[in-house]
Amino acid sequence: MSKRLIRIRPDDAFIRLENKSGIEINAVLQNGNTYFGVLNSVTKEHLYMSDTRNHSHCFALANLFEIILDVESLEKVVFPK
Repeated sequence: MSKRLIRIRPDDAFIRLENKSGIEINAVLQNGNTYFGVLNSVTKEHLYMSDTRNHSHCFALANLFEIILDVESLEKVVFPK
């Protein structure tokens, strides 16, 4: 059985999430705080996302511990029906 969660290290975020805007992600900060929302964009230094209340957040990749996303969310963006 395959796993449904994908964990991405901050130093790989730009390469793996560059063209994946619209997917649901969990951004886990170094201090343990976790933010859930939709990925807007990612640069080599920052991750931009909107939470469920449509508030925008900008996180420096250096402050992130990891980014977690579900395979189903990724498939909706990569393989739309």
